[in-house]
Amino acid sequence: MVSATMKISASFLLAAAYHADGLSLSPRVISSRPLHVFDCRRSTMPYNANATTRLHAAATAFSAGDAYYADDGNVNVNYGPAITIGKLKINFFGALFAMWEIFWGVFYWYPLMMLYGILRSLSSKLPWDFMHKIDPYRRIPICIAYTWGLMCMPWFGLWPIVEGRENLDLLREVDANGKIGKMKSAMYVANHCSWMDIPFVCRVFRFSNCKMIAKAELMKVPILGRALAVAGHVTLDRTDRKSQLKTYKAGVQWLTDGVNLVTFPEGTRSKTGRMGSFKKGAFKMAQAVGASVVPLSIHYAQTVQPLDYAFPAKPSRTRPKAIIKIGKPIATDGKSDDELLEEVWHAIADDLPECQKPSPNTPVGV
Repeated sequence: MVSATMKISASFLLAAAYHADGLSLSPRVISSRPLHVFDCRRSTMPYNANATTRLHAAATAFSAGDAYYADDGNVNVNYGPAITIGKLKINFFGALFAMWEIFWGVFYWYPLMMLYGILRSLSSKLPWDFMHKIDPYRRIPICIAYTWGLMCMPWFGLWPIVEGRENLDLLREVDANGKIGKMKSAMYVANHCSWMDIPFVCRVFRFSNCKMIAKAELMKVPILGRALAVAGHVTLDRTDRKSQLKTYKAGVQWLTDGVNLVTFPEGTRSKTGRMGSFKKGAFKMAQAVGASVVPLSIHYAQTVQPLDYAFPAKPSRTRPKAIIKIGKPIATDGKSDDELLEEVWHAIADDLPECQKPSPNTPVGV
């Protein structure tokens, strides 16, 4: 894991490299910068270099302005020069974002998360657990994290475009008189090809409560593991039967309590950007309580932060633009595991761009 200090130092080294090489700030300059090629067969997204702030403009100038579509249909994304620390790269855009994100993480997000955890722990030892009364479903940490995202993401053009919000209205309760009530909890399911998938999905919920189903290994990561526990996210160790049962019970309880669940049923990030097979049994929690499954198709997150980059390497609003398409909720009642798995898998795949659709002969479930 690259330390925060190394990441911040990297930004200054990279800035010095820019000046030493005499590179232009123009996003259209072609040079010997690292080039990533993604197999995308179509795009109707024009180049957009508009900046809402000077910070955004400066960051965008050093990022992937050189995105174009070759004759063979591939999209070529130029991320500019980068330095490598360990196995991960950081370009100038990523270095700027890292400094901004780490600053607010150190002075806002982490202190508030730890304060919440301490208060929660102390409160649980009192006869009257006031924190449980105030926040029984641990929504406050979700709001703290999303506010951190609002402090960081918009300045760098990193929020994705969200389409299909109207489909979520189908989750609202309607009484016998036709009065529309609150939104029912559901399991949200997305393809997974980048670290950016997680903050992108948070943009769908905004300040609404949701819990991620995450790999148990993340609990061992300093800071992140503690934050996951404080927020009440669900962790899963697929090699441990007891962990699977504990995860199942926790997920069912959250859905019963009206809290949304989020899962990436591929189990890991795609190395090619194409959607892979889903893990069987991924939707048992939703089936247990009759909750709907909402398919989320995430476009081009792998071009915003490729697997070999420590931080985002370009804005989401430059081509190819990152998009989340919210599909219509899929009912779970009366469907077998395999039937539900196949329906959700196809719903997500059908809304993906050609370069992210599953390869031919990819099995639906494994």
